[in-house]
Amino acid sequence: MIALEGWSAWRWVKLALVVSFIGFFGTLFVAPWINPWVLWKVKHDGESMMLMQSARIDTTLLREEAHGRWLMDGQWPQEVHVPGVHDPAEATLSAELPAPFVLRLRFTNRFPENSGLRGTVLEHTLDPRTERWTCQPGDPSPPSRWLAMDCRSNKPWTAGQWLTLILVLCVLALIGLGVIWWRLRPEVADVAREPRTLLDHPLQRLPTFDRQLGWLRLRDRVLQQAGIAGTRWRDALRHVQATPSTRAIQLAARIGAVDAAARDWPLNGTVREWTLPPTLPIALEKLWLYLPDPALSGEAIVQQLRSLPNGQDVVLVVSPSTATEAALMQYADDPANLCVCLDQVIQTRWLLQPRAQDTLVSLLAQQLKVTRISPYQTHGGITRPNAFFGRESLLARVLNREPGNYLLVGGRQLGKTSLMKAIERRFDGHPRVHCQYVALRDHRLTPRLALELGLAEDTGIDALGAALFERAHGRSVLLLIDETDLFLRAEAGNGYPQLAALRALSEEGRCHFMLAGFWDLYEAVTLDFASPLRNFGEVIHIGGLEEAACQALATEPMGRLGVHFANPDLPQRLVAACGRRANLVAIVCQYLLGQLGRGQRVIEPANLHAALSAEPVFDALAGWARLSPDPVACRIDRIVVYRIASAQLGPGGAQGVSLLQLLAGFDAAGVKVDPEQLRHSLARLQLAYVIRRENEGVQYVFAVPLFATQFQREEVEALLQRELQAGIAQS
Repeated sequence: MIALEGWSAWRWVKLALVVSFIGFFGTLFVAPWINPWVLWKVKHDGESMMLMQSARIDTTLLREEAHGRWLMDGQWPQEVHVPGVHDPAEATLSAELPAPFVLRLRFTNRFPENSGLRGTVLEHTLDPRTERWTCQPGDPSPPSRWLAMDCRSNKPWTAGQWLTLILVLCVLALIGLGVIWWRLRPEVADVAREPRTLLDHPLQRLPTFDRQLGWLRLRDRVLQQAGIAGTRWRDALRHVQATPSTRAIQLAARIGAVDAAARDWPLNGTVREWTLPPTLPIALEKLWLYLPDPALSGEAIVQQLRSLPNGQDVVLVVSPSTATEAALMQYADDPANLCVCLDQVIQTRWLLQPRAQDTLVSLLAQQLKVTRISPYQTHGGITRPNAFFGRESLLARVLNREPGNYLLVGGRQLGKTSLMKAIERRFDGHPRVHCQYVALRDHRLTPRLALELGLAEDTGIDALGAALFERAHGRSVLLLIDETDLFLRAEAGNGYPQLAALRALSEEGRCHFMLAGFWDLYEAVTLDFASPLRNFGEVIHIGGLEEAACQALATEPMGRLGVHFANPDLPQRLVAACGRRANLVAIVCQYLLGQLGRGQRVIEPANLHAALSAEPVFDALAGWARLSPDPVACRIDRIVVYRIASAQLGPGGAQGVSLLQLLAGFDAAGVKVDPEQLRHSLARLQLAYVIRRENEGVQYVFAVPLFATQFQREEVEALLQRELQAGIAQS
């Protein structure tokens, strides 16, 4: 019996039907005496059965009669009769003696016509030497189903009987060979039983599996249950036999990378340059793909890789065979090498699984330092879509409305640039809006715009607006201008000539603007009544990220690298300590990845505690002491910060301070301060996300709880007194 554990019930039914069919027709032609249909037919012909029993008795009597008369007379008799039967019509047999020692028995008409026995003949022959009888069918012969085992013909088989026997033997041989083949190839049995295990086999084995599963008619079922599309399966089979360049293109297409030829590489084989897609959730823009010469051993490939000059580019080595993988994996497992081995099993998953990008990210995270491909961007605006989290409501305010003007105000490193780049990405290819991002390096707006548009630096603002409108091809223009503080400061000193021109372009409907900046933009919008920016557009304040978005920022990029927090409370603690400030969350997560040990993929509470007090975090919190170009304003800012820190670090553990308490503190120290200056300072510190209001706006506390940890109480008191003394001297 064939034990095919992975087969479905229907396949067992089909096998049983085939065996039954062959057995039935084989016995019908070759061995009808054991054929179930023949046996059933004989068993249910009762009258013929009774007459056949009587005929067999009469046969025995006639043999004894002829034998006895030969012994008495010394010669073979001329005729014999069944003793006791005087009426020939009552006999079941009629006897003839055509030759010496031959007894021919013919079945009479007493048998039913449907029995097939009427007039048929059996010839019995006596051997005079041994005195034993033999029997064989005569002419015409009785049906084989009625013949006794000792009375069957010894004449050669017919062609039909031989063909039937050959067919049965061939089928049995095939079944036997199938059993042996199945037992000698347990991998096929495993794949038939668990189709998902097909993804755990080397790429070079796929053509063999394709043939074997095709012979068993299991290919379609295995692919369906393994979740492998037929087109991907056929592409993978062609991939095995393709040229190196074609294989590189196919691998790149699975992850959306741009493949190009590489030159001047001292490696035996094919080297390609890949530009990775921006959707890849890691900080890696390109890598080199190396397909070694199949004739090279693993040691020879490693020797060539060691001879390469040290660099910062990742080399992805495609394993040519399983025989080379031991040496390649040992070399790639060293995190000091920027080398990753794409072994045969990973190639199978890369080509067959739906999300090949996940396969690449997992492979890079296993064989490289995690910080080399960390998805956390801690400097500059977020450019990768997968690294941008939250701000959905702010995006909706811009994207789901008719084009308009927006003024984006907020402190540094709070996400203004990331938000503007996200808006630019969302409008990319928009049928009605042409969006362009420009970051100012200094106070000069028109030269920067001219550079972006490929025009002369002295091009006027009106001509620049016309060029933008022409480039938009009839669509509305939305110009995103980042880092506008120096520009606005210069404009305020010159009477706002360029801002007035921008406002005129907007009122004409030719162009709309989003300006991003910090205190100078805030002043121009809210404090300077002569500014053209008053009522210019909707003011959007950038503050902390949404709670859910911060949680996702802390966990999802980690999960893509196979790194997880030990318990779900740790991400919440991280987000709370960072005050929902996105760049701080990213910096802490980046530090956590950098501190993970070899093979460590779980972040423990001790790791988080160390990260929250790490130097990169405190460096990111610095810069608050110089928020304004005015030294007096900066001193007031510092006094406010030290006063809040003193309150929160004091023995009573006060939550914060109020405006009245701050004024009282200045008065007690003898420092004259304009209340409006103090209000501006509080607004500036809130805009920079250093402090925030609490208790229904009465008290001011630190927006980022970590901010207070950079101070010691004694140091704060000393710094506060020094700043107050400097304020007294100045006043």
